[in-house]
Amino acid sequence: MVKIASLPFFYFYTKKEEKRKCKKIKIGGNMKLYSVSDQYIKYLKTFDSKVYDNKEENRKMTRKYLGVVLKINHFNYYIPMSSPKKSDYQNNKIRKSIIPIIRIVSNEEKDETIALKGTLRISNMIPVPKSELILYEPKLEKDKNYKILIEKELEFIHKHEKMIEKFSYVLYHQKIHHLQVSYIQNVVDFKLLEQKCLEYSRNKN
Repeated sequence: MVKIASLPFFYFYTKKEEKRKCKKIKIGGNMKLYSVSDQYIKYLKTFDSKVYDNKEENRKMTRKYLGVVLKINHFNYYIPMSSPKKSDYQNNKIRKSIIPIIRIVSNEEKDETIALKGTLRISNMIPVPKSELILYEPKLEKDKNYKILIEKELEFIHKHEKMIEKFSYVLYHQKIHHLQVSYIQNVVDFKLLEQKCLEYSRNKN
């Protein structure tokens, strides 16, 4: 569980009632990888353009984005993974992870260097009904190179679950409490998407 005392001073809330409303994240065991149904992604994107697209038109081998799932405020929050981008480097060096973006790195045995394998886009995490989550099984992956990549990413994720948990919790509360942080404008609207998530589930049932 996240310990509030371990967070910088600007994350504290001044009102006791706000503290009582905080729903901490709970994680059961090692995180697993999931994809999200195309239908649900299309639905959410109509309300917030910052929701990551599943890239139906140009995805490779029908492969969707993968991500990890944790619970925040009783919702299943899906954090999408993304391939490395130029913005993940500065002066040919991998940038450090920050609250909205965790950079997944791995030691390369052949030359003992650190390589960037991908990122976890916490700024784009979305609430997803259980019915729209699809478990990804690495052992069933037929693409050998992709399987190796996924295994390295999972190794990093399992090793840094607490960091993923903490950064997600912090960003969620920075956003819903409208804290003035530079990257907040690039974060999805969590409260709006939670409302739409509930409406989607009600309409489907």
